[in-house]
Order: sequence, then structure tokens, then C-alpha cells
Amino acid sequence: MTMIRVKVAISFLAVAALCHAKRFHAEGVVLRVDPAARTVLISHRAIPGYMDAMAMPFRAANAREIANLKPGEAITFDLVVSGTRSRIERIRTASKDSIEDDSQKINLTPPAERLSLGAPVPDFQLTDQAGETVRLSAFKGKVVAVNFIYTRCPLPEVCPRLSANFAQVQRRFADLMGKDVVLLSLTLDPQYDTTATLAAYAKIWRAEHLGWKFLTGSEEDIGRVARAFGMVYWPEEGLVAHTSETGVIGRGGQLSALVSGSSFTAAQIGDLIAAELEIH
Repeated sequence: MTMIRVKVAISFLAVAALCHAKRFHAEGVVLRVDPAARTVLISHRAIPGYMDAMAMPFRAANAREIANLKPGEAITFDLVVSGTRSRIERIRTASKDSIEDDSQKINLTPPAERLSLGAPVPDFQLTDQAGETVRLSAFKGKVVAVNFIYTRCPLPEVCPRLSANFAQVQRRFADLMGKDVVLLSLTLDPQYDTTATLAAYAKIWRAEHLGWKFLTGSEEDIGRVARAFGMVYWPEEGLVAHTSETGVIGRGGQLSALVSGSSFTAAQIGDLIAAELEIH
């Protein structure tokens, strides 16, 4: 009879702990996944009422929920904290297959040339804001972040935000720029974005030429690189309608992470770079 009472008491305490568990909704970007340990390293935004924005490893309640996560994916999740333990659950990835245009949802098909994570990024040759020839292969041994912008972009939450994020990344890794970290911003509007135009644009963001290069080239060459990173874009009324993809290339030349959209923070893209730097 005493044993029965003990079991009932333990069950009651377990239920009470669950009832008093705190649940927080959060969002972030995946940095690294360890399926064996059932953990995922996430650069998350501030979780109101619990913690500031930071890069943090979390244990998943269900291993299946993290099995297919990839570095660079934007996710939402619930953080459940109970006593001395915590877990994440209800993990959801953000949709990447459509964009809004004039309040209309346009479904997009990723280009067939889009690289898979871990695949080597093909070499390319373009021209930077100083008129110098730039080859991707010249940066082997460095961590390279790549984004796609154009200087006439009228939406402050797209190209200007992407450039502002790179400007903050440049400040964060100031001592490593050009030596271990390189930023490449490719224009999607090469006919308008000449080297002189890109030089003026680079000056706005105080880009250091050694570590942050704004690149232009032929439509064909730009398109080949853009498609490799999964970009979809087209001319529209003198402007360029486009998706947004930011890639991180590892020291060995492989695509290590791909972040879709422009809503991520500079800290999150910086954390992806930092995670890649720590691998070697």
C-alpha cells in the first residue's frame, strides 16, 4: 500500500511540473544540427520574458522534428521550460516557395541549378566596384558570405536591409575581413549597376574593398551564379522583382548554409559565419 502511495505521489509531482511549465514562442535561424544528441544550435531572436537574442543549443522533444533541418533555415518553435529542464517542440520551417507581388501570392519554382547544401560552389569570375577581376576560387580557405542586391531597389526591407546586415557583419568581423571572412554582394541589375555605380553604393555602406566586394558582370554570368544559390528574378517595369537568398560558403568551397528572405538579422548571418569559422 505504501508503494502505491509513493507511485501516486511521484505521478502527481510529474503532472504538477508539466502544469507549471512555461512555454515561449520563438523564431530563429538554424546554425547546426546534431541528430544523435537530439540538439539544434539556433541563432534566435529575443524571447520576450525569458532571454535576449543569442546563439543557443536546444534539445528537441522529438528527434523527428529536427531530422530534416538544414543550416540557414528560418524556423519558429516553442521553448518549454520546466524546473531544471527545457526542450523545443512544434518546430516549423518558413515557406520559401512564394512571394507577394501587388498583394498577390506568386508561387515560385526553384531553379534546377540550385545547389544542395554541402555541394561545391562552382567557380565564377566577375568584376568588383574597383574594376578588378574577382574569382571565387581566390577565396578558398576563407568563409565567404554571398547575397544578391541591386542599387535601384526601392524596398527598404529588401536590398537595403541585406546591405545593412552585411555592414554590421563587416563591423563584427573587422579583424578578420579579407583574411578569414569575405562578403560578396552581386547585382541583379548589371546593365545599370556599373562598377562606378557599385563604387558609389559601396561608399554608402562604408564597405572595405579588401573584405566586401560588390560584383557585376554579364547577364549570363550573374544569372549562372544566382541560379546556383536558388535565386528567382525577372525585370518588371524598369526594376527587378526577385527572391532573396544569402549563402555561406565554407573554407573548402562548399555551400554550408542558405538563408531565404531578408527578414533575418545581422546577428543571425554573423552567427552562421562564426559557426563555420569554428569548424576549422
